Amino acid sequence: MAPTMNMMRGLAAALVSTSVLLSASAHAQSDARSVEPAPLDFATAYKMALQQDPTWRAAQHQRDADAQERALGRSRLLPNLSYSYSRARNWQHSRIENFNGTNREKRNYNSYSSSFSLSQPLFDAASFAQYREGSERAEAAEYTLERARQALAVQVLQAYTDLLYAQDQLALTTAQKRSLVEDEARAHAFIAGGEGTKTDQFEIQARLKVVDAQVIQAEDQVADARNTLGKMIGAVMITEPLVQLKTDSVLSLDTAKSIDEWREQALRHNPELVAGRHMVEASRQRINAEMAGHLPVVQAFARHQISDSDSANQVGQHYKTNSLGVQINVPIFEGGRVLASTDQASAQYEQSLAQLDGDTRDMLNDVDHQYRTLVSSQRRGDAYAEAVDAAQQRLHATRMSIRGGERTNLDALDAEQQYYESLSELRRSRYDQLLAWLSLRWEAGSLEEQDILRVAQFFTDLPVRGLSLKEVD
Repeated sequence: MAPTMNMMRGLAAALVSTSVLLSASAHAQSDARSVEPAPLDFATAYKMALQQDPTWRAAQHQRDADAQERALGRSRLLPNLSYSYSRARNWQHSRIENFNGTNREKRNYNSYSSSFSLSQPLFDAASFAQYREGSERAEAAEYTLERARQALAVQVLQAYTDLLYAQDQLALTTAQKRSLVEDEARAHAFIAGGEGTKTDQFEIQARLKVVDAQVIQAEDQVADARNTLGKMIGAVMITEPLVQLKTDSVLSLDTAKSIDEWREQALRHNPELVAGRHMVEASRQRINAEMAGHLPVVQAFARHQISDSDSANQVGQHYKTNSLGVQINVPIFEGGRVLASTDQASAQYEQSLAQLDGDTRDMLNDVDHQYRTLVSSQRRGDAYAEAVDAAQQRLHATRMSIRGGERTNLDALDAEQQYYESLSELRRSRYDQLLAWLSLRWEAGSLEEQDILRVAQFFTDLPVRGLSLKEVD
């Protein structure tokens, strides 16, 4: 009896311990589920891109490098102060021939020289043209950076909405798969009841296999879209869910101006075109700098020099010399270098003009494209919204008709396909509308902080604060 009681007590203790462990494990899992990552919204993604996007960081460093062109050009026009110093031990062997014969002499002596030199260009057409060229390049760098800054917002929105759309596609194909599984079960039930046909069953199975492949493809697209956005915001793997777009709010977006007004604004304010005009002027100044190779260079100079035995014929002599004067260098012939470099600069100037013309045409085409996309995506969205309602009603009516024997499962499959396709196109049109609205302002050079704030507001019900185009500079 005692062994039995001991066994019972041990079993009870084991059950209690197991119960405690299971309870603790359940609490731990519950706590783990309760701690979920906060959703990632567009405003947060944009702030992270301002800090982490490698293309944007490279653009900032490029601007910093190009900004030094102005200082480099100015340095050629400012005074130049230098100091030189030398001290040496010399061993001299001399031979002097005269009427009395040849005299040979060996001398060992120390030499010393120290001097300050100050020069100031008075007339240097090449240096002045190079200064003008550097100033134009520095100005172009500022506008190029502004272009990159505005482009970053568009690129983040593109990557963000691409990921949303990929997730939408995955959700829709998964829902379609679940619906087909239910259709397959109904088809089996109809066949078992003597009402269905094998044809319907095979059709459902075939479409189910296609949807299985589409689910796999959608999962790959989600992974690719996550990687694209993650590269921009510095996240190795995005695990946070994305804040969804409030699609109804996008309906408030419109063109605000006519296409001619947008084109005119883009011609005046597009940062890429403004930078291109500065680069054209820089190329023109390069021509002036090369042509200046035919002109004299005049500079004033001042020098203070102390020397002791500075040359072979001044051994033992100590000098202190102060000089003040003007120096003129006149080029006469350099083997045709000036003509060749001038022709080269002229060709580069024509190239910059052609490049600016091409960029202008591309930009105007982009403005037209974004304007038309904004208008058409809103109309497409409205049409697809009605198509979704109609497809949903059709699907419901078709399933009711199947029960009455008036329609077949094939009709239901077609109705389901139409519904999911319409819903997918509806969401794509809303993303396109939002992206076109922001891109149109980017192409026109009028993308400002409040525009990004407005877009960010479409992804959250909370007010967006602390977001600035100039947050990282």
